[in-house]
Amino acid sequence: MSLSPVTTAIAVKDYSEVAAALFDNMRTPAALIAGSIVPLGLLAAPDLKANEPKRLDFFKKANGLLAVASLLSEILAITYSTVAINKLAEVKFAPTAGAAALITKHFELAWIGTNVHFLLGMFGFSLLVGLKAYFTYGGKVAQIAGCWSVAVFMQCTSIVNEGIAMGSGNLDYKTFRFSKNLLTLGFRYLNLALIKARGRPLSIAAFGLTIFSVLLSAKELTALVKNKVDEVE
Repeated sequence: MSLSPVTTAIAVKDYSEVAAALFDNMRTPAALIAGSIVPLGLLAAPDLKANEPKRLDFFKKANGLLAVASLLSEILAITYSTVAINKLAEVKFAPTAGAAALITKHFELAWIGTNVHFLLGMFGFSLLVGLKAYFTYGGKVAQIAGCWSVAVFMQCTSIVNEGIAMGSGNLDYKTFRFSKNLLTLGFRYLNLALIKARGRPLSIAAFGLTIFSVLLSAKELTALVKNKVDEVE
């Protein structure tokens, strides 16, 4: 007596509520992290002082920029996810084979943008914790805290890379994979954002300001390296 193979049926239905819950899984912690960055990295940030060591001056400036960048990254994650959740409630989408299929078809940019900005803000927050220890205690304690912060940053990146590589969906049926790791996911996000920016003046202006800030950062870093070289000579 032979047994017929078992076929796994994929339910095609409305997965809007499931997709909205996935977005909310990142929106809530993003808001919590954003609220923690303000007192840690901005309100309690150390003041710049004249004639202080170049290394300390560099870390103070880096702390400020990292805090601002991390906070704004979480705000973008909250914005992407909030708008997506609202649209999932307001718009009736055609049934799909899963939440991953729905997100891939209608909310790919929002999903990738939420993930990228949430993770970047979270990683920045972990580094701010190490910098806080550096400014407060200095010495060996700062080195230990710095090592811990970098170690957590690297381990979180490894965990995220593994999750991205696994993809989503029914692994026995069809897997939706947006990228292979966090780096390529970031490039995917930039590509989608640039495509969506066409015909949107505010998005184009945002990209222009971002590029300008990168150039200013490169200029500041070049000046810092030059000062270091001059000190050595």
